Amino acid sequence: MTVPKVRNQSRLSRPERRERTRGDLLAAARTVFERYGFHRASLDQIADEAGYTKGAVYSHFPGGKDALFLAVLDRHIDERVPTYAEIILSQDSFEASLRAIARHLVALGAKDPGWTPLVVEFWTHASHDAELRAAVQERNDRQTRAIAALVDDLAARHGVTYALPTVEVVRGSSALARGMGLERLVSPDAPLGATFEELFVAQMTGLARGAAERAARVVTTKET
Repeated sequence: MTVPKVRNQSRLSRPERRERTRGDLLAAARTVFERYGFHRASLDQIADEAGYTKGAVYSHFPGGKDALFLAVLDRHIDERVPTYAEIILSQDSFEASLRAIARHLVALGAKDPGWTPLVVEFWTHASHDAELRAAVQERNDRQTRAIAALVDDLAARHGVTYALPTVEVVRGSSALARGMGLERLVSPDAPLGATFEELFVAQMTGLARGAAERAARVVTTKET
């Protein structure tokens, strides 16, 4: 059994204490979910990991385990997207930006290999409940749109457009990243990082259309 953590909350206001407790529970929930998987993890384990009672979990997340996981997902999105922005927009060329974000995703997967399988497990669970599925879809769409906006900024900097709507380009690249994350479960010794980087860059550049290429197509169309 985890020994409850000792916290000095005496100088915090009630809202501050409540926010700290919520943060502790979210951190513990992610740890326990990744350790055991969504279905095997219990609220008792999460409360114990955080050093609180199970009642504290329900006080902050009345919807139980589903609501708690959705909150973990919200925090994940809020933390990841700003980092993506810094990486994508700090490189000198279009391809360098793509390679930088690909390597960042590979590093995240190596550091936190349990996240992708956990998300896929929860997505499968949510797919059987219309309300929960809608909640997951909203979060996935929110993250996809946020990343698509970054890709649009990158494309504008380098005079690039895409053959598909940017949100669909991002949806496809995200699916590729998830697939490679799952592949790691059964092929941990395969060169998945290098493979993912080349596939990701090929996908993104293959769908890109540069300014010169667009101009050439316009001329060809007019001549035809």
